[in-house]
Amino acid sequence: RPPVSATTLLIVVGVGACGDAPSLASHSRCSSTMSDRTRLTQIPISGRVVDWKGAYGWIEPQCRIEHPDITNHQGHIFAHSEDVIPKWKNLTVGSLVEFHLYYDGQGLGAEDTVARKVLRLTIPWETAQQVFGEAGEQIPNFERRFQVSMRAYQWVLIDGSPGGLPFILFEIWGSPRSIVPAVVEITSDGEKCIAQMLVPESRLWKIDLQALRYRCPGTELSHDATLTDPLRCHSLSFEGGREECSKALHALVAQICE
Repeated sequence: RPPVSATTLLIVVGVGACGDAPSLASHSRCSSTMSDRTRLTQIPISGRVVDWKGAYGWIEPQCRIEHPDITNHQGHIFAHSEDVIPKWKNLTVGSLVEFHLYYDGQGLGAEDTVARKVLRLTIPWETAQQVFGEAGEQIPNFERRFQVSMRAYQWVLIDGSPGGLPFILFEIWGSPRSIVPAVVEITSDGEKCIAQMLVPESRLWKIDLQALRYRCPGTELSHDATLTDPLRCHSLSFEGGREECSKALHALVAQICE
């Protein structure tokens, strides 16, 4: 199940008036004051938390950054819980995050850091090719447009030949304000939306069907698991107008995404 690679974003940042910047400090470094900082990004970038100890840690950016200090600390970006949304929230090693990049005279840091959420859905092959192209060549443009990261999974047989299933599994990563419009765009035809979402079996207990149906009456949850690989999932379908499905998807994110 080869994943579709996410968009690569190139950030070119000059030192400007800062002159020769010192290296990132050791683990004793504290969060800098806002007045010391220069924000270097206009839109959030993404990364993965690779280390977290107490109130601070390090993020590995998932894009290429050109800055004199990027080679410090193995290319990782300093993060402090004071700069996480909500404030003082500890981040989990391995989690995906979005953040703005800043420079404070000590090195590069992350601010307005938000843990990314994920929604999973199945899409018929025909629909996927219409939206993303025969070989998925339009996925990078879609990611940039909605500021999300996507992974696509195709089932194959042991010998590597196609599994023959009529759909493809997509994971869409990002903030709720990004992933919900992305899902609605993929699953809508005009004003009508039909979204076949997947809910991991381990999170079924969090589902409040009454709350979802209040927002989108055409909501159905399968009794049995519809997928067992790469993880056991039940199907949760939304059928209605774009606005109805959007409201239900926002509620779903709040229910099952930590």
